[in-house]
Amino acid sequence: MRGLQWMGYVLVGIISLCCHSWAQEEASPPGEGKQQQPFIRTTAPDPALPPVSMLTRLLALTPEQEQKIRQIYAEHNRSYGEILQQQMSAKERQEKLRELRRGMQKKLEAVLTPQQLHKLRNLEPEAMLVDRLTVALKLTPEQSAQLLEVMREQTAAIRAIEKQARENGWSEQQKKEKLAELRKQTDEKVNKILTPEQQRRLKQILQGEPEKPATPPQEEQKPSP
Repeated sequence: MRGLQWMGYVLVGIISLCCHSWAQEEASPPGEGKQQQPFIRTTAPDPALPPVSMLTRLLALTPEQEQKIRQIYAEHNRSYGEILQQQMSAKERQEKLRELRRGMQKKLEAVLTPQQLHKLRNLEPEAMLVDRLTVALKLTPEQSAQLLEVMREQTAAIRAIEKQARENGWSEQQKKEKLAELRKQTDEKVNKILTPEQQRRLKQILQGEPEKPATPPQEEQKPSP
């Protein structure tokens, strides 16, 4: 089976995705001399927030804590949407969002235990992504642990390549070749962890494809005599 060439981009991609969302929030206001329109994006929650369901799993939240955090999120996202509708410069919007997130952090500190706060502050991007994949692909605990290790190795290898490229003055082409080689090696490791069905589902998720309905059994398609 052909390897899924995705792991080389996963960790960089998830960070880039967050940064891209942030950049969209802070897009430049309408040009000078033109009629200004409000910066509207009210339907989407703050992309910087990890899902409550993820926090519940990773931090072992109690039902009471989960309910309180959902309320904090609701209030935060309401204020977040209001900020995005206001007419202001990108710099002003960025500062307001930072202040809003600092306020939410203080609210979370009042809900979580010291141990949970420590764990939250030290959550790895790899662990958060594996949590999402565990749910989406229905991974077993063993698969999740194996995939997390592969992603940690991938992160370390990417950083090593970036460092070598800077120190040795590699060209972009040289760096791309090294990253391509790393992707190939990682593909092989991932394919050994996931089942063929999980690989298919992951490919669907990455490509944004909806689930296709199963084809009716052949005998049901036969015309009546």
